[in-house]
Amino acid sequence: MDAASQITVNVMTTKILTIWKYLIIALVAFLLGTFFPNPIAKKKTENAIIAWAKSLGFGPPRFEYNNNEEFIISLKKCIAYLNFEIPSNKHINTELIVAQAIVESSYGTSRFAIEGNNLFGIRVWSKDGMLPYKQPDHIEWRVRVFKNKCESVKYYIEILNTKQVYAEFRKARDMSFNRDPIRMAKALDSFSTNKEYEKHVIEVINKLRNVTK
Repeated sequence: MDAASQITVNVMTTKILTIWKYLIIALVAFLLGTFFPNPIAKKKTENAIIAWAKSLGFGPPRFEYNNNEEFIISLKKCIAYLNFEIPSNKHINTELIVAQAIVESSYGTSRFAIEGNNLFGIRVWSKDGMLPYKQPDHIEWRVRVFKNKCESVKYYIEILNTKQVYAEFRKARDMSFNRDPIRMAKALDSFSTNKEYEKHVIEVINKLRNVTK
């Protein structure tokens, strides 16, 4: 066997071993979650499945929904997928992400969400995007278009973690012992020009908590 063929065989063997490794991890985590149902076992199962999917080259989970509940489920799957590769200290609270997506996109039914996969009304400061209704063509900004909805979540997390305008938000997150989403929502005054924005986000968080009780 020549050197090139040997390299190919080695690469294929490594991929097969990697796939089997994640399959075994997923199976063990599944059994733990079945016989010892607790948050830790559940998290291990989710992480193992995500790692296995990524090892096979799969992209983000399908973001499909026909009602509000399915929208939230799809969004949470996307968040779990993204969090697998984001350092834990840079995670954004899931309740907060869900609440903002609901406020900004009305459970994924807005025009920007449907046509542009934009769940957060994120703008781009050029004419490469969607022109909002009732806005003149000469404005210098548009609503950003994403290739899928999970990409918009990824970008939203990125801007909250990197943009100077959200420094107070990051400070509130880092100072919150349990990363309370309500406390963090109060530091989102720069996310919208709506003076009642933080209030709306907090209302949605409380509404969702009451539904799950």
